Parts: sequence; C-alpha cells; structure tokens
Amino acid sequence: MQRIRLNTATEVLASIPTMLGFIPTASVIVIMLKDEIVDGRTTKQIALVARTDAAAGEGAEFDPAPYLEAAARADTTATICVAVAEDAAAVIALDQIAILRQGFRDAGIHDMLALHVTALEAGALWTDLDTYATGLTEDPNASTLSIHNAVEQGRTTAASREDIAARYAVTVEADTAPAHAALHAQGPDFVRHAVTELATLIRTRGNPDAELAVRVGLCATISPTARDALMFTANGNEHAAAHAFATIARQVRGNARIQILTVAAYCSYISGDGPSTGIALEAAQAAVIDGNGEHDTPLRNLLDFALEHAVSPAAVTTQLHAIAADAARSFGVDVDNLDS
Repeated sequence: MQRIRLNTATEVLASIPTMLGFIPTASVIVIMLKDEIVDGRTTKQIALVARTDAAAGEGAEFDPAPYLEAAARADTTATICVAVAEDAAAVIALDQIAILRQGFRDAGIHDMLALHVTALEAGALWTDLDTYATGLTEDPNASTLSIHNAVEQGRTTAASREDIAARYAVTVEADTAPAHAALHAQGPDFVRHAVTELATLIRTRGNPDAELAVRVGLCATISPTARDALMFTANGNEHAAAHAFATIARQVRGNARIQILTVAAYCSYISGDGPSTGIALEAAQAAVIDGNGEHDTPLRNLLDFALEHAVSPAAVTTQLHAIAADAARSFGVDVDNLDS
C-alpha cells in the first residue's frame, strides 16, 4: 500500500484531491486516522476520508452524528478537519467544522489539525485554525500520491465531482441486435464468452467497444447470477474494471444500464473510490426513475449501506468475491486461470 505523508498542512491539502478522486469546492472534509503498529511503533493510518457540501447545514442545525458514528466504526483515534470554501460558504463550513471538532473531542478522539483553504489549487492561501499559521498550497497533481496513482494504477484526479458524473453519462446507444444474435448462437455459453472476453480486456486496460458493451449489458440482465459473474472480472484489476463498466454503462439503456452501473459502483467501492461509488449509484437510481421501474437489487442495497456506514472495501471484497467467483464458475468460466 502506498503510504501518504501527512506531516504538514501543505501535505494534507495536496493529498485531499487524490484521496477523494476529485478536487472539492465548498466542502468540509474529515480525514479519520487510526493507530497501527509498524516495526514496534504506533503510527497513524488513514481509516476513512469523508466529505460533505458546506451548504448541507445551511438553514438547519448541522448534525455531526453520522461522522461520529463513522469514526467509532473505523476505530478512529485522531482527525484532521479541512474547510475548502470561500465567501458565504466559508462561514457555513467553519461553523460545521467547529461542531465536528467539539464532537470528536467529546468522544475522546484527538483533534489533531484543522485547516481552512479557499481552494485546492497551487498558490491558494491556507490557515491553521488553531495557530493561525498560514502558507500556500501546492499543485495537487504534482503530489507524490497523485503521481503514484497515475503511474501505478492509471488513476487521475477529476477536476470536479461533475467530471466524475460525466464518466457515467449516456452517449450514443449501441445497437443491441448483435448481442441478441450472439445469445441465440451461443446459447448457454453466452455468459461464459462475455465474462471471459471482458476479463481479458480489463487485464490489458482496454476500452470495451459497442459490440462487447451490448453483450455485457445483456449478460447483466439475464439473471442476478449472470450479473454477479461479471463482478468477478474486477478481481485484482479494480480500477480498470471500474473504468470498463463505466464505459459500458454509457452505451446501454434500461435495466442493462442500471445493472452495469451497479457493477461499476461495486468495482469503485472495492478499489477504495467512495465518491465514484456514490455517483455511480446516483446514476443507477436516475436510470430507475427514467425508466419508471423498480430495479432495486440486494447488491445496490448492500453498496448503499456500505457507503453510508463506511464499511471497509476489504470487508465488501471478502463478502462478495466468493459470490462472484461461484457465479462465474457456474457458467463455465475458467475462474482459476482468470483469478489473480
């Protein structure tokens, strides 16, 4: 695991966009830390990073309870609170941070650092809310963590939350006729072929074309077990799988889009990308509304619960990987050779 240096305010601020996956604005961010023993010494490890809109508490009393509950579940021993806002939003954000900090202190959690910055871009002025020390932010895209993620995992930081949402936006609908023809020709082998081909593509970080996209989309609608078999393709290649399923979701419609967005959310969650998970689930819900249908699934419900209650990605992986592998195996997928 890549360790993140958070020894200074500048390092904290430079790391936030990469930890979230996008550059936040008008936001309150809480970095929750827990104790870890390394080489006989107690060190701090990031347990959870949470973000909310600064305007979320406007016109109503801000409720810190969800943060305190998440901190307790994550065995949090220390927190770093950051307000990224200016003008009227800054007033709201600073009020929210004051409430959060008091709540953490009352819970026996060390209030380690609190910062305010107008923007997370190179050269913005930051202020330590306790010492009133100030400094200038560095370019988040030049941080050690950002460079590591880009080189090792192919992950880049989006300019905004809207940019992440655009990854799931519909594009030109792919023709479904080839998929139905393949299903007719391949019969019981259809799912096996689709899963195997997609898994191979994901391993090479390729982009699904329209023909594969509609076959995978059709596969996801055959049955919950067939949809679960698709989840197996993410094993060991979570980031690439999340990208592939987002690409597929843009090209399919109806229940296929809903199911593929749910799988994309799963891939993002087990990769540790909470923001993309939430946005993919929002897109799935929007697709349900657009289709005037009820397509809630146990998987969507589980991911919603995991996101809301800050369940660790490792726990979700442990729970669902075996299910996905068994599902793939039931369709004749050579799980042992594809597993990594």
